[in-house]
Amino acid sequence: MTTHVLVPQGEERITVELTVKEAMALSGFRFNQNSNQLADARRKVRSALDSQVLKESDMPLLYEEMTH
Repeated sequence: MTTHVLVPQGEERITVELTVKEAMALSGFRFNQNSNQLADARRKVRSALDSQVLKESDMPLLYEEMTH
């Protein structure tokens, strides 16, 4: 199944501040002792999207419709 998502500001840049461990978790590295790294990093990215991109747009971003 292919899902197409229209992102009007898709080439715009946003800034997200991550720790080294959070960046590693987003890139696929797995931490045995702390499984919250990936969740924390994703939360920061979503927060940045919501505050920096979506505040300028009335279009809601449906994360459930996006593919990994």
